[in-house]
Amino acid sequence: MMEKDVFICDDDKNIAEILGMIAEDVGASIAIETNSSLLFPRLKKCIPKLLIIDLWMPERSGEDIIRALRGEEVFQDLRILCISASIDGQQIARSAGADFYLAKPFDIYEVKALMNRVL
Repeated sequence: MMEKDVFICDDDKNIAEILGMIAEDVGASIAIETNSSLLFPRLKKCIPKLLIIDLWMPERSGEDIIRALRGEEVFQDLRILCISASIDGQQIARSAGADFYLAKPFDIYEVKALMNRVL
């Protein structure tokens, strides 16, 4: 099984790439998926230390994915950072099982600090 430190899932390619650059800057290896319906099978092949996931995506919501991951034993050690521009995003993310939440637009230094703590 291939291992990546950080897996990023956001339907906005630009945001995913920015998060990827931040992760690489802290020395993490990365994987990126912009189609949320393809994330779950990819995660099973490459279980990261940290998943960064958008809450609202067109194919499958981050909330749904987080709940599904929390129901799988293999993902119990996975730390999840949920990001969203939603007003009630933090409450939704926490109730789904996310470990961390950051509102969009996020502060790059805050993301970097969180990655350093988790990794």
